[in-house]
Amino acid sequence: MRRWTAAVVVLVLASAACGSNGSGGGGGGQAAAPGPSAQTSSPPPRCHAQVAEGTADARDGTVDCAAPHLAETVHIGEFTGAAATADSFPPPVSRAMAAVYDECDKRAATALGDDWRVGRLRLDVVLPSTTVWTAGERWFRCDLVELTGVGPDGKVAQRSGSLAGGLEAPDAPLRLRCVLVKLDRKANVATVADSPCDVKHEGEFVGVWTAPGKVAYPVKDRDYVPFYEGCLKTIAAYVKVPYAPGFAARTGYVPVLPSKNAWAMGDRDVRCFLWVRFRPLNTSQKGVGEKGFPANIGQSS
Repeated sequence: MRRWTAAVVVLVLASAACGSNGSGGGGGGQAAAPGPSAQTSSPPPRCHAQVAEGTADARDGTVDCAAPHLAETVHIGEFTGAAATADSFPPPVSRAMAAVYDECDKRAATALGDDWRVGRLRLDVVLPSTTVWTAGERWFRCDLVELTGVGPDGKVAQRSGSLAGGLEAPDAPLRLRCVLVKLDRKANVATVADSPCDVKHEGEFVGVWTAPGKVAYPVKDRDYVPFYEGCLKTIAAYVKVPYAPGFAARTGYVPVLPSKNAWAMGDRDVRCFLWVRFRPLNTSQKGVGEKGFPANIGQSS
């Protein structure tokens, strides 16, 4: 008999500023779409046919958001101060990039109506390509990307239509809810796929835990302990069961971490999923209390 716990799932964000000067616009480096004519007041395109890999040539979008696309720019900002006069854009670990990421984070929440992390979404910070930066442009883009899921099998989803207001409604399709958790042959989490809560499933999104500033990005197994504890406390609050010794026997946990680049820029927010392996779930576990959330114990396989 043993308690099952989840393997760690690390979500890799395609964020910019990887410590180099970029690749001249890889991924999203298409020429900017022609601006509107003098006879029209239509805004320039804000969406992109391709996802930028950290840098791009285009400040604005490449396609209209009504057309099929892979990314949407929700904000364009400008570097100021020393960063604006530098020969290359700042590295991820810098005050300038921390400020940029924070601005993008807030702008994304404003555009969506809620924190982007509660949805099947990813936030990418996109910087000018080397060529564009050398030419004197100092913008940065805040792009949102819809995903098929936030687990290791999640992929970029093609969509049509703007993401604006996409998380305002409690039942918004983009919101994370219940999930199917599947393991690989080594008992590591292989998939975290969306599922209706009223059919058989294994897991559920319970919220976001913010790691304290003193917690380092995990490398070794023991480094993950604060993340496990943080998600267990988040689960306990979600199901309304006191977090006390023995609570970990009630549930597994799947923490989904930011990428190393996002972490370097100040993102400490971890998506947390509960994972119940040894009893069927066919409803949401929110607020079920102690009787509704018994121990998750079963025969190991």
